[in-house]
This record gives sequence, structure tokens and C-alpha cells, in this order.
Amino acid sequence: MASNVAQFAEGEDPQQMSSDTAALQDQGWALDTDGMGVTKTFHFKSYFKAVAFVNLIAAESSAKKHHPTMTMRIGSVDVHWTTHRPRGLTHKDIDLARHCDRGAGLMGAVESGQGIKCGPKN
Repeated sequence: MASNVAQFAEGEDPQQMSSDTAALQDQGWALDTDGMGVTKTFHFKSYFKAVAFVNLIAAESSAKKHHPTMTMRIGSVDVHWTTHRPRGLTHKDIDLARHCDRGAGLMGAVESGQGIKCGPKN
């Protein structure tokens, strides 16, 4: 179950972070269970597009030295951003979540029920 109260890291501007977090939530991101990160599942029509999306995130997160937890399935990718030091939600999480949204558009992300699924086609 997701938290409904964001926990911002020490040193972040709570007013700006609240506004930025709300904007992310309007784009389908949710706070994680402790409110210290954001999470979203992206869906794709092919395995290749899901892999390309993961690689796009990996390249940017490596350049920014800030890495998400990602779980990849055949037609979807779960992304979770949080900051460990200082603990809580930071502008880095917000910026990279926005990068994910832009990248998902480039990779042809689709709505939840439209992605590829494992198993026989009906």
C-alpha cells in the first residue's frame, strides 16, 4: 500500500518538493509504502522496447550517479526512485522520474492493458 505523505530528505525545499511530487502523481507516479520514494509501472508492446527503456534509464542514472530499483517483465518495467543519503525523496528522484516519463514516450509506452503478455495469444 502506498503512503499518502511524502517524506522529503533533509535539505530539500518542502514547498517545491510537494509541488513537484504532486505533478508526478498526476502523471501516474505513486509514493512508495514509506513515502520516501516514487514508483511507477511502464507497459510496452514488445520485450525489445521494455529492454530499450531499461537501458535508457540505466544510461541516465549512471551519468547522474543515482540509480533506481527496476523490475522488468516481458511487457512492463517497474521503476522505483528513492534517495538513501540523505534518506528520503529528493530533487534527484523527481528529475529522474521525469526522465523516465520522457523516455517511456520515446520507447512507445502504452496503457496497462495494451502491453505484451506472456503466454498464448487469445
